[in-house]
Amino acid sequence: MKHAAVASMILGLLFQIGCSSGLTAPLEMTTLNPGDDHQTIARHYLHEARLSRQQVEELSNQAAVYERVFGLESDWVSSTRLLVQFYQEVAREQDRLAELHLSFGKDRSSKQATPSRDH
Repeated sequence: MKHAAVASMILGLLFQIGCSSGLTAPLEMTTLNPGDDHQTIARHYLHEARLSRQQVEELSNQAAVYERVFGLESDWVSSTRLLVQFYQEVAREQDRLAELHLSFGKDRSSKQATPSRDH
C-alpha cells in the first residue's frame, strides 16, 4: 500500500514536470506571416527535397534492375519510372517552397536592419 502511494506521487510529479516544461507550438508550415521563423521552415523543405532526391536515386536504380529482369516494357519498369517522376516533382516543389520561405526570412531580416525614418 505504501509503495503504491509513493509510486502514485512520483508519477504525479513526473506528469506535472512534463506538462510545465515549456512546450513550443509546432511551426505553421504554410504561413506567410513575416514574423514567423521562415529559416526553420525553409530548412525543413530543403531536407524534404533532399529525401525526395534520395528516393529518385533509389527508384532509378530499382528501375534499371527491373529492366534487366523483366524487360523494358514491363509494368514494373513503367510504374517505377512514374514514381521517379513523382519524386522529382515533389523535390522541385519543396525547393520552391524553401526558396519562398528563405525570401521571407531575408525580407524580415532586411526590414529589421533598416532603421525607421519616423523618428
